[in-house]
Amino acid sequence: MDSNLWFQIPIALVMGLMIWRMIPVAKHWVKNGPRGNSKEWLNVSMLLAAVVLFVTFLIVMVRG
Repeated sequence: MDSNLWFQIPIALVMGLMIWRMIPVAKHWVKNGPRGNSKEWLNVSMLLAAVVLFVTFLIVMVRG
């Protein structure tokens, strides 16, 4: 039996516990959180697109 398994089991249990504890909080945030208007969503999408393009550029430069 692999000794690495004994490290993976507690880590999986801790991650499961964290997810189980975060679900009610996430539901509360989704229900009562701030709502963005279309201008804010456009800004966020443009920033995310810029990050994706920059990371793609870095990958192409490293592979090239």
